[in-house]
Amino acid sequence: MEDFNYKLVMFGFSALCEDLEEVKRRLSIYPAERYNLENGDECFLVNLSTRQIYPILLKNNRFVIDGL
Repeated sequence: MEDFNYKLVMFGFSALCEDLEEVKRRLSIYPAERYNLENGDECFLVNLSTRQIYPILLKNNRFVIDGL
């Protein structure tokens, strides 16, 4: 069984991720245009061990994790 440390939520869909590298890979596949077309408030990362929530923002046409 895999150990998941993060839950990535993008535009109402979620994915469990093992580490930050996997999160970054997943963020790179989303087109930046989608952030403006859909609700950017629905983009965030949850650290499953601490329950800390980090917003996902669009900066310079790239998705970045605010606070990490």
